[in-house]
Amino acid sequence: VLKDMGVNIAMIMDFHGDGHPADTGPVRLEEFDALFRACREQSDADFVILPAEEANVHLGGHWALFFPKPVYWYQRRPEGRPFVTTDPQRGPVYSTGSARDMLELVQREGGLMWQTHPRTKGSTGYPDFLRSTEYFLDPCYLGAGWKQMPSDLSSPRLGERSLKLLDDMNNWGLAKRLLGEVDVFKIDSTHELWAHMNVNYLRLASLPSPDNWKNVTEVLEKGEYFVSTGEVLIPEHAMETRGATTRVKARLRWTFPLEMAEIVWGDGTYTKRQTIELHNTAAFGDTEYEWDVPAGDWKWMRLAVWDVAANGAFTMPVRRAP
Repeated sequence: VLKDMGVNIAMIMDFHGDGHPADTGPVRLEEFDALFRACREQSDADFVILPAEEANVHLGGHWALFFPKPVYWYQRRPEGRPFVTTDPQRGPVYSTGSARDMLELVQREGGLMWQTHPRTKGSTGYPDFLRSTEYFLDPCYLGAGWKQMPSDLSSPRLGERSLKLLDDMNNWGLAKRLLGEVDVFKIDSTHELWAHMNVNYLRLASLPSPDNWKNVTEVLEKGEYFVSTGEVLIPEHAMETRGATTRVKARLRWTFPLEMAEIVWGDGTYTKRQTIELHNTAAFGDTEYEWDVPAGDWKWMRLAVWDVAANGAFTMPVRRAP
């Protein structure tokens, strides 16, 4: 299904409710083996499945964990067990018993964490509760997930809950980002996936290999990607400050006629925006734009574009050099 939609990389998050995530013996390691093997065997030169996990332990709320390679770890640490042991076939195996253990694990293995469905469901109040913690302040805590929830058909844009969080986090002085997420547990012939699907367009020179996904984590860390529902694309964009004015350049591609572009920025306290009407566009366009905005005081800035059906795309915030 995903390959037919044109998706090149699918990151799946197992052990959320199935499997034995709390196991501290051989069962969890064997399930990791099965997960890594399944992802490897179902990947090819044009399509790669990446294993991740919605761990939801130690840190608060629901959160995701992704490593640049296969990593074995336990969600609990039995009394007397060291933080890391060595398995003859698998190599290092980590046992975590606290938030500090989790941070140490992710730092050692070059992983990334982010809050899934922030400020709602099992992440109600998060990541706001974490904003002063050591692990949330660390760059390995990427930010949060984005999707259209809750739905508000009166809004000209999607996913406002997470977009507001994105702006808040950057006004906190943190270079945090959003990662598009799709909340499905299985897909069969009766399911409609396109309606709530979104995609992260990563600036990658090539797809990751079956057992090394470091180029994915590097792009996410740099923010060199944009999130889209698929109908609007932002393949190029740049911000250039000229005194009290900032010029935003962007190349846009779209399917349905566009409704508006939004240039959103913050001064470290307040979020500001300028909306540009794009009612003169027709269907199936590909155009370069330049806009000047009165944003000489910006510390971070992002671009979002929405069409007449509220489909859209948005870039990650660009932080201004000191």
